[in-house]
Amino acid sequence: MKNGLRAVFVNHSHPDKKHVSALRLTSFARVLAARGHKIVLFTETLNPDDPAPSVTQTQTDLGGHDWTQPFVLPCPPKPAPLLARARVGGLGFGARQCVLGASYLFRSGVFTDWQEGARRYFPVLDKSFRPQIVWGTFGNTDAWNIARGLADLSGCPWIADVKDNWSAFLPRGFARLIAARYRDAAHMTVYSEGHRDEADRWFSQNKTVIYSGFNEDSRPPIPQEPAQFRILLTGSIYDDACLARLIGGIRDWLPGFANDVVFSYAGNDGERVKRQAQSLQGLCEIDIRDFLAYDELIALQKASSINVYIHNPRSLFQHKTLELLAPGVPVIAIPGESREAVRIADEMGGRLLLCDTQDQVCSALQKISADARPTVDIDKMNAYSWQAQAGNLTRIFERVIGGGA
Repeated sequence: MKNGLRAVFVNHSHPDKKHVSALRLTSFARVLAARGHKIVLFTETLNPDDPAPSVTQTQTDLGGHDWTQPFVLPCPPKPAPLLARARVGGLGFGARQCVLGASYLFRSGVFTDWQEGARRYFPVLDKSFRPQIVWGTFGNTDAWNIARGLADLSGCPWIADVKDNWSAFLPRGFARLIAARYRDAAHMTVYSEGHRDEADRWFSQNKTVIYSGFNEDSRPPIPQEPAQFRILLTGSIYDDACLARLIGGIRDWLPGFANDVVFSYAGNDGERVKRQAQSLQGLCEIDIRDFLAYDELIALQKASSINVYIHNPRSLFQHKTLELLAPGVPVIAIPGESREAVRIADEMGGRLLLCDTQDQVCSALQKISADARPTVDIDKMNAYSWQAQAGNLTRIFERVIGGGA
C-alpha cells in the first residue's frame, strides 16, 4: 500500500520485558515501522502498578508520533485480586480451578483484568489511529479478545497469531469450546509448521507460517578461530537431567583438548547451571551470566565456538534454533530436535548436532573442535530473518485487508 499500513499489534508482554514472550511482535513491529508502516504495539504495562497513560494524552501522542518507530501503548490491568491469585497458585486447589474455569467459560480468558484495562483505549485508537488490521498473538486468549474487540469497533479484520501450543495452554475440556469463539478471525499466522499442524486440530482458518527470526546480515559469517574455545549454553534449562548430560559430556571431552576452554551460560537459570557446572572447576573457565540484552546476546553467540541449547520436547518449535544457527556457529541441541528444525538447518547450510546422551555430547565436541566451521548460505539463511519474514507478514496483511483470507 502506497502510504503504508496502519496496524495494531496486541501482545501481553511489554517490549522491555526480559523474556522471549516480548520478542516476536516487538521485532516485527520495529521492522514494519522502519519500512514506512504505522504500527501501534498494544501491551500490558511492564509492571502491573505502572501508571496508565491518559486517553487524552494518548490521542495527543498518536498525533505527534514519529512513525519510524512503533507507538507503544502499555495499559495496566484493572484490579482483580481473586483472579490474579488464582493465576499464580495463590488459591486452594478447588478454588483455583473454579475461578480460572469460570473466567474461561464466561469471559474466554484468565487475563480479563488486562483486557478491561485495555478497553478504555479502543475509542481513541479507532478515531485517532483508524487501524486497517489488528494482529493479536496467543500467549493468552485475552490478547485475541483485545484484538477482536478493537477490530469490531474499528470495522477492520483481525488476524490471530499462534506462537504457543493451544492444547498445552488451555485447560482440558475447554480447548474446543474456546477455540470455537475465534472463528471470526480472518486468517491465522503460526510460529512453525508444527504449530500449524497443532492449530489445524482446533481452527478452520487458512494459516501461514511466519517464523520468528533474527536480524539479517548482508555478509556471510567470517570463519575465525576465537582466542578461546567458548561453549555457550543459552536460554531455559527445562530439564536438569539434560543439563547433567551436557556438563558430563564436556567433562569427558576436556582432557583431550589442548586449548583454553570457557563454558558460558546466558539466561534466567544461572543458579541451576552454576550448581552443575561446579564439576568443571579446574578443567575450564566457567562464565555464568544473567539474561542479556538481545544485541549483547547475539554478539556473544557469534563469538562462541559452539552454541548449545536444551530442547523442550513440549515445545512445537523453539526460536533459539534459528537464532543460534544464524551466526554460522555449530549448534548442539539436547535432547534431539524436530524434523522441521533439522530441515531448516540443512537448508541454511548450518550445522545442528542432536545429542541424547553424555557420550554423544562428548563425540559432538570432538568432531566440532576438529573441523572447520560450516559454510552458511547467506541468502537461504536470511530467508528466515525478521526482515524476510516481515515481508511475508505484510503480504498477508495486504491480502486480508483487500478481502482475502
